[in-house]
Amino acid sequence: MKLPNAQQVFRKSLQYIINVLVIYIIMVLAIGLIRTLYGIRVFLDSQPLGQSFNGVVTDILTFLVIIELFRSFIEYFEAHRFRLHTMVNPAIVFVLRELIVKLYGQESIPWQTLMAFGFVILCLGAVRALAVHFSPEEDRAEDSSA
Repeated sequence: MKLPNAQQVFRKSLQYIINVLVIYIIMVLAIGLIRTLYGIRVFLDSQPLGQSFNGVVTDILTFLVIIELFRSFIEYFEAHRFRLHTMVNPAIVFVLRELIVKLYGQESIPWQTLMAFGFVILCLGAVRALAVHFSPEEDRAEDSSA
């Protein structure tokens, strides 16, 4: 009887772990959607519209960050490796979420903070563009067809 080699065991184990993670993330997305929808109703009933809208916007933007992370896991599951540009996408969405929450929640933001956010977004955008441009040939073919 031939024993499976270590790579086969690793790949099979990794496939099961990713499947469990995908199911877990789907449950988290469903629960997050339910909480967001319930939160909208509670906010609108109990608080003035301006305050409740701030909470709703924050919850929805957080939900979008979670969706981007979910897409990254699905991409890993399909490609069996992490692609830099798909890992930068959730980071860009997260930074934009923080910027929007700060801009919406405060009357004035110091120019240094805005410059820092702009610099981070610019750097992440440059990293993503370079990762797409210098990706392996098979990745370029998939990206151009999508």
